[in-house]
Amino acid sequence: MLAKNRVDRIVEKITEILDMHPPDLHFSIYLYQTYRELENTYRGMGIMGKAPIAFYSHRTKSIYVSLENITDRILAHEISHAVINFYFGTPPPGRMQEILAQYVDKHLWEE
Repeated sequence: MLAKNRVDRIVEKITEILDMHPPDLHFSIYLYQTYRELENTYRGMGIMGKAPIAFYSHRTKSIYVSLENITDRILAHEISHAVINFYFGTPPPGRMQEILAQYVDKHLWEE
């Protein structure tokens, strides 16, 4: 329950920063022991290129991250992608999502 509460607090902060409050926001989080396992999942989805240390898939409505690499910042960045994708009827282009997610990165930990 502690992890769920932590994720809920991060989601709340992100939706406030972006002023995006999608009513149907829901996503799963898949944790892998190693980056190699995450990489295998990434490849299994048919995605080319180097696998990132974490990623969000709107197709599966899921965040994928390895325990080797997870931090609050990385998780928050991927949750930002989930919020952005759920907010817009059609998910915006990747570059626009990244700009908004980086905006969250910059402001999330300010007090």
